[in-house]
Amino acid sequence: MSIHAVNIRKTFGRYVALENLELKVPTGALVALLGPSGSGKTTLLRIMAGLEYPDADSGGTVNFHGQDVTNTPPGERGVGFVFQHYALFRHLNVFENVAFGLKVRRKNRPPKKEIAERVNKLLEMVRLPGLGHRFPHQLSGGQRQRVALARALATEPKVLLLDEPFGALDAKVRKELRRWLLDFQEHVHLTTVFVTHDQEEALELADEVVVMNNARIEQIGPPQEVYDKPATPFVFEFLGNVNRLELTSLQNPTHQTGRPDGTVTYVRPQDIELSRHPSPDSVQVVVHHVFAAGPWARVQVVVNHTGEWLDVELSRETLTLLQPTHGQLVHARFRHSRIFGAPPPTAPHPTPHPTPPAPS
Repeated sequence: MSIHAVNIRKTFGRYVALENLELKVPTGALVALLGPSGSGKTTLLRIMAGLEYPDADSGGTVNFHGQDVTNTPPGERGVGFVFQHYALFRHLNVFENVAFGLKVRRKNRPPKKEIAERVNKLLEMVRLPGLGHRFPHQLSGGQRQRVALARALATEPKVLLLDEPFGALDAKVRKELRRWLLDFQEHVHLTTVFVTHDQEEALELADEVVVMNNARIEQIGPPQEVYDKPATPFVFEFLGNVNRLELTSLQNPTHQTGRPDGTVTYVRPQDIELSRHPSPDSVQVVVHHVFAAGPWARVQVVVNHTGEWLDVELSRETLTLLQPTHGQLVHARFRHSRIFGAPPPTAPHPTPHPTPPAPS
């Protein structure tokens, strides 16, 4: 089931949550909506689900496999929705929570035996066999989220929408559920869109990453492409660590875009080489701090003639060979850098008052 959202604009009072954007989600793809709080991620997801609607005067539409579902109620869209905080029924046990969507059907309600078989199969799929008798308060956070996923899948949706599905969990459980979701997606190939502000999560899980900022889409592409070839300064700064320098003469950049005036150089810490010897395209720097704990060493240096700071990541082997110390003069060379012209000034979206900001 493909999704095509066209010309989507959404406002809450004077606040612009989404600004005339378009998004295509291919059938069977796992797509991440990634961005900071307030960028419009959750609003877009809720419009796909039918929990919100585009502004009536925008002409925006949501299409599922070529069919316009813009005004179709959520229950008739064939969508499974998973919230960040589980939203499980506390008074129902796990089995009853998962079976809820099937039992309340007015049409095509399966027989009790079929419901039981489907629920038990789903509990095995989410690795919770034999826990159907437990109540939500008797489960861990990761288990509760898997129950929420099983409940969303019970009605056999054509599209699965996840709003920060792992946001309320600790780091270890998040990683476990990421592995589970990847394994699940490889078996079912269900069209899935999930919202996250976690860059690592989006890059690890998604087939395509949609980077959002200030009610608009900044870039869409496979994780490696978005990370290696960011289209805008925002994407460069939002995805991973990056050094931002107000100088352009360090070496020939990998790519340059925008106006030549007011240019800014971007380079990631792992793309900087340190050496005791100068080269034609290197710049002299002063070692300031060395953080050696962990699999990679982090060295903070200061560009000698500008005073600008750089974070550099070195392998342990390189650190052993170089042995940098505080105050030492070394030379930095950029393997890959990117220059962007200063963007033209833009008017900010009006801040709602007294209407509160829309969800991210």
